[in-house]
Parts: sequence; structure tokens; C-alpha cells
Amino acid sequence: MAKKIPIIDCDEKRAKSITQFKQVADNIAIWQSLTHHSYAENTLVAFKNDWNHFLIFCERNKVSALPATAETVHRFIEKMAESRKLASLKRYIVTIGLIHKCHALPNPCQSQEIKLAMHKQRLDKHDDYTHAQGFRDNHLQALLDIFALSTKPKNVRDMAIWAITFEAMLKRSEVAALTINHIEIEDSGLINITVNDRIIALSDLASKAVQRWLTLGMIMDSFVFRRIDRHSNIGDKPLDHSSIYRVFRRASQELDLPADVIFSGQSPRVGASQDLADSGLSISQIQHQGRWRSPAMPAQYIGQRGKRDNELKKFAKKNSDK
Repeated sequence: MAKKIPIIDCDEKRAKSITQFKQVADNIAIWQSLTHHSYAENTLVAFKNDWNHFLIFCERNKVSALPATAETVHRFIEKMAESRKLASLKRYIVTIGLIHKCHALPNPCQSQEIKLAMHKQRLDKHDDYTHAQGFRDNHLQALLDIFALSTKPKNVRDMAIWAITFEAMLKRSEVAALTINHIEIEDSGLINITVNDRIIALSDLASKAVQRWLTLGMIMDSFVFRRIDRHSNIGDKPLDHSSIYRVFRRASQELDLPADVIFSGQSPRVGASQDLADSGLSISQIQHQGRWRSPAMPAQYIGQRGKRDNELKKFAKKNSDK
């Protein structure tokens, strides 16, 4: 969850802070002050290093770092993309945006230019996610064979997550945000979930998996999928993205898959796309099923990179013309 860092509202303090952040820092002292000690030390070290990289880039190219333009940030991302992974590029955007926001300056990272630039990087660097291994129906069935009769809370919860995420092609953010209000249980026991105003019908398998979790966890309100401590106590807080990643990493371990096959939170969308393609659905049908804005991502997931590149160009042109 994003932290709410106060904006510097005193002109004198803001000017002094901007002067400090225009220089390469050797330690995290100014970052601790700026963020009011809201972040762990390792996170602040990462912020410091990211910002130092950006400062050096701006100095070499004789452009302003604070405030920075969208064009400058775009050029920086393109340069860093030559040697950095997608996770690093995303962190650069967060760091640059945080600095501008705290100093009450327009955030260049919120521009359409940067959003499109990062969209391109997500596609180009998709292999950063260990090829985003597809979590497919055969994996789901195998896990069901292992955990169908388990009454351990973590097993019941994770089985429900594997089933619903695969069938509904949910993003990690959608899994984390799912609440009881998004779930409708029919008289037959089948479940419908609502995601961004779309109603998605679950199969008998997924419906039963979710029903078992709701019953065992006594989930009657608020978030559906919650944290469980080492003593099997179910909490009130929802799972975060890293927790959902660990749920799917566990799936690859439970199935005793090769060491290079590691599922992630994106794996069910990849695998579902591949299964749908194998069953004869077109890219546009898969796009609709997975609620993508562009056909580019499902095209990549099913191995049609040429189609992906063409669709990405169309998507970028369409947005630049707005």
C-alpha cells in the first residue's frame, strides 16, 4: 500500500530541500527527513541510489532533474533500459515521482508519454519475469488432487486463490481488492464475481474452492483473501502483491516442477490465455476474456510476438492522437 508522505508546504523549507536533492547524496539522511522515516532503511538506500543515477544522467545531458520534464524521464528510462530490468525501471519511476510530489512539483511520471513508455518496457522486458510461466488447467487440477481434502487454512485459501485467479484471469491487484461485496452465490452453489463492473461466472470447481475458504475462514465481510500467520490465525488485512506472488511460487514448488519453472502472480493470466488459444479462441476473444485494453499482451502470451508489436504500435498511436 502506498504511503502518504506529507508535501513540504513551507516555501523556505521546500527551496532548501530542492537544493539538497539536486546534489548526489552519500547517505540517506535527507531521504529519512523527506519521508518522515516512513520507509525501511533498505528502501531508502534504493531511493537514494535511483535518484543519484537520475541526477548523474541529467547532469551529463545538461537538463533539469528537479523539476524534470516528461521528455527527460523518458530519455532516462530508455537509457537505463539498456542494462536494467523492468523492476528497476518501475522503481525509478516511483522514486522520481515521489521526489516531485513531496516538493509540490508537477509529476512528470504521470504524463501519458511516460505511461506509454513504461507500457512498452513491460512488453519488451516481459522475459524479466522468468518468461512468466503459464499456470494452466493441468496445474490447477494437479493441485486440487493434492489439497482437495485439506482443512489447513493456508491450503484451503491458496487453493481458492489458484482456482479463482486462473478461471477469472485476475490480476494481483484484483485478487487483493476482492471483497465479499464482489461475490454472489447462486442457489445452485455456483459463484459469480464482479470485477470492474464485469460479472464473471466461476465453474463448479472454483466455486467449491472459494466456498470452502469462505466457510473455513468465516469470511462474512470485507476482504476475501487475507493474511494467515504461522499459527494458522486468519487476519483482517488483505494479501499484498508479494504475498500473492508467494502463493503462486508455492504452487510450482508443490507440483515439484523444474527449478527454472517458477510461477508468479501473472502466471494464471498467461496460462489461461494459452489454454483459451489452444481451445480455438481468437486473440480478440482472449482480450475480452482477460479485460485487456489492447490485444498486445494476449498476443505475446500465446507466442505471437509479431502480432503483439503491431497491436502495440496501434495502441500507442491511438493514445497519442487523443
